[in-house]
Amino acid sequence: MRKTEQYVETDPAVVQAPNTAPEVVDTIDWNSKPTDYPPIADKPVRPPRPGEKPDTTIPDKPDATPDRPGTNPDPDTPITTPDRPNTPTESLQGSYNIAIMAPFYTNKETYGQIRSKTAIKSIEFYAGVKMALDKLSQEGLNVNVHTYDTQGSSSVTTSLMNRGEMYNMNLILGPMKTASLKEAAKGIKGRKTVLVSPWNPKTSITNSNPNYIQVNPSLKTHCQAIMKHVLRNYSANKVVLACRKESSEYKNFKFFQDEHKVLTRNTSAPKIPELMAEYGDNIPLGQYYKPDTTVFIIPSWDEKFVSNLLRKIYSERGGSHVVVYGMPQWKDFERIGYEYYERLAVKISHSNFSDKDNPNVQNFRRDFYNMMGTVPSKDAALGYDLMLYFGRLLKNKGSTFNQFLDREYGSGYLHTTFDFNGIYKTGTDDFTKAERFENQFLNILEFKDFKFRKVN
Repeated sequence: MRKTEQYVETDPAVVQAPNTAPEVVDTIDWNSKPTDYPPIADKPVRPPRPGEKPDTTIPDKPDATPDRPGTNPDPDTPITTPDRPNTPTESLQGSYNIAIMAPFYTNKETYGQIRSKTAIKSIEFYAGVKMALDKLSQEGLNVNVHTYDTQGSSSVTTSLMNRGEMYNMNLILGPMKTASLKEAAKGIKGRKTVLVSPWNPKTSITNSNPNYIQVNPSLKTHCQAIMKHVLRNYSANKVVLACRKESSEYKNFKFFQDEHKVLTRNTSAPKIPELMAEYGDNIPLGQYYKPDTTVFIIPSWDEKFVSNLLRKIYSERGGSHVVVYGMPQWKDFERIGYEYYERLAVKISHSNFSDKDNPNVQNFRRDFYNMMGTVPSKDAALGYDLMLYFGRLLKNKGSTFNQFLDREYGSGYLHTTFDFNGIYKTGTDDFTKAERFENQFLNILEFKDFKFRKVN
């Protein structure tokens, strides 16, 4: 790995720990126990950003999003917003130490013959990070970059976190696996290191850990975003919640019911009808259809069940106009006839969306291809966006940048938007220290003209 004038990488060989058998590849797992979900907690009301309505009523349409403090409308242009008066100048440093921790599996893979999907995912993420570091170098950020192979092992991660240089890290990106991430989160407690989790949506990774930042929104956040979009466009008496019978999915109904009460500011609001259906054709839909419009929200990621339910909804809808809201996993379903997505105006929540017609996206894809010889994946774009966002925060706010996260709205990036909020304990009166920070920005995508398009 080459050196540049502004940022320095570690030895060409990725730092390794003793060989350890790799774990099974993680996927998004939202079948956690209810105790894994974050409690519904009051939090300080954030002042509305310029052009944004106060979050006290349901907006008639999506909030306007003109440039806001900390907003970066063009990812190729650095943020130039002046530092706030309370920025601690003592946290600004001449250079910063950054670690990338991911399961590269250098102990098992041979360059040019990489077969592990997890290793490829890690490499593409790292390649995106490198492209962002080159850009940050031009902007004057000085960083020392250390790359570590966790080998998908929690014990290896623990060993790496105990290395002397890790105590001096300002920022860690990763790891990917749940067990490894928990060890890294445990390791930063009592240190000044900020740990950013790029992939994991689980809320049970750590607690009482304000230096832990979750980029991938949780299941609760997805449910809240869907409910908010639904109530912006439809009245609550047209909505039906549906999931598989005899599954844990019905527990997710509480997120929607609670958010309904919050958005309507009515704790006595009538409960939204709940349908728990079985596999097969015996699904009692007739009583749920409304004369004009019916909105089904289906918090299920079982492809067989979703396919069957969509077919039944469409065939039995009669004269009712039907709209269906689903989960982000639906974007990757392969066995559902997309004509049902089209005819039912299917909408899903999703943490990322790239507009391939955007010149900045086109330039990134071209540069990545020239560097790697392949088209960039969403992990490459994620690595690029994360490094740009957090690198600029380090440059402008210093090592204690996480104290300003809830003010530093980041839009205009290739892959996602960053809108971090503190998660607090239920019933607490102390809002000076968050349990953790979570990115709560989500897109609503609609399937139209046989492709998903951003609608908010």
